[in-house]
Amino acid sequence: MANPKALFSWIVALQLLITAPLAGQIQWPAGQVLPSFPAPASMQDLILLREPASSADEMYLFASLKGIVNRKQPRIFSYEGDAFAEGPYTWLQSLGFKWTEVADKWSLISKYRPEITGLIVYDTAQLHTVNLATMLAKDRRALVVSPRLLSRLTAAPYHLSVVLDLRGQFSSKLQVYQTLYNTYWPQLDHRLLIGLNPNAHKAALREYATALGAAVIWLDPAVPAESALLNNFLASMPAGGNFMGWWPEEAPGIERASRYGIATIASDWCSNLTLHSGTPRTTGIKPVPPKPVLQAKLYVAFILSDGDNLQYIEHLMRKLWNNPDRGAVPMGWTLSPAMVDAMPGALHYYWQTATDNDNLISGPSGYGYTYPNSWPDQSLLDAFVARTEAYNQRAGFRVVTIWNTITGGISQNTGQTYARKAPSLLGMTAQNTGGGLTVYDNSLPGMALSCNYCTNEQAMKDHIAAASRDWDGHTPRFIIVQAQPWQGVTPTSFKNVALSLSTDYAVVRPDHIFQLIREANGLPVTPSKK
Repeated sequence: MANPKALFSWIVALQLLITAPLAGQIQWPAGQVLPSFPAPASMQDLILLREPASSADEMYLFASLKGIVNRKQPRIFSYEGDAFAEGPYTWLQSLGFKWTEVADKWSLISKYRPEITGLIVYDTAQLHTVNLATMLAKDRRALVVSPRLLSRLTAAPYHLSVVLDLRGQFSSKLQVYQTLYNTYWPQLDHRLLIGLNPNAHKAALREYATALGAAVIWLDPAVPAESALLNNFLASMPAGGNFMGWWPEEAPGIERASRYGIATIASDWCSNLTLHSGTPRTTGIKPVPPKPVLQAKLYVAFILSDGDNLQYIEHLMRKLWNNPDRGAVPMGWTLSPAMVDAMPGALHYYWQTATDNDNLISGPSGYGYTYPNSWPDQSLLDAFVARTEAYNQRAGFRVVTIWNTITGGISQNTGQTYARKAPSLLGMTAQNTGGGLTVYDNSLPGMALSCNYCTNEQAMKDHIAAASRDWDGHTPRFIIVQAQPWQGVTPTSFKNVALSLSTDYAVVRPDHIFQLIREANGLPVTPSKK
């Protein structure tokens, strides 16, 4: 008989081989939302990369260095955080990496000099050439460089030569992106388009864009000439393509992409996606705890918003996860199903450290932020929801928040599409505050939030009170409150609101409230996963 310990070790080794990305290459198979990077080195070079300690010129430079180096194997980790961020060592510790804190980040250019071919000089008079340079850097293995740093990088000890000089070639922002579209876009992977403002996004996601050689733009749907060019980009993307980064304005950008069947994976301030995308693809989903017994109660579920945004998951959410009152009361944490590709190690960490009161659910409106009501083609919407279902099952999410603008409800067609194409869902929330319950296709409950974006404890209390008005005391009533995290709402806030409620109320997880809604409406409490 085989040695059981040896057999177990062999099985573990096989699982790691299957789930871990291959060393030395980026993989992006068909059907996968985002690419997988090579497995990161166990020892990372840690640099601090933020203003004013780093100039804007240095941030562009070292973001491109990270992209070129980490494309082969993630070895550079940068901390760029502000007051909303998690701390420089948090993810390295959480994911089990070791690190060397580099005192002089310029020494990394010498360390990785064999992997760098030269320099691409952007035009400070036309800063959108930074985005063009970011796209070009991968194939040329070149650093994105300000003219102000040119003399330092061409001299000892670096001796880097200029492979492309973009100065004086463009007279306008629009000309930069028209050139990108005409000359380079036909040869690029059309599954991904990235939006970064070169005046604001100096590093962060720029390392990821550099590593992939993706098209980087900053076009405003509200500006006619820019709008027309943006439409050309979006129209040429394939079904299932995605927009990463962010938009000049939220609603016009999300709406425009939605009309082309393109989801937005918000991520503009993600700072280490090259590393996160290379972590093992093991999720460690925990089972749903038994639901409470249905009674004549006012059931309240809390949800913390903005988990569609990968940078929120990477930064502020990780900080809020350390709140000492996490787990004191049930609450829903929205995350992105795209983490299965983009941040699998972080997703595994959240699952492994979650309490029974922490319910991980999908942010809007599935694997990407979009307005499903605005999608122009039913077959495209079917495919988006079906892919969301597949990713939700892999991520362990059974509830999804659906946004159709910040105040819009779920159309009958959208609701029926989720009912047909996402059969494992327990329920969906809708943004039309106070709009009540709709059961789609006689199978999937959609519940409008009682507060769709509460900013503080008092607002939550007021909305709960309004939703409880005229309750008869003999039948269950269901109240879902969503709060946003950017103005101080924390797990402590939800605890304080819960403690203010009388014994008529029961605070439950979002998945439990939908199970209770199902029971109260004669639906299967736990739908089968097909």
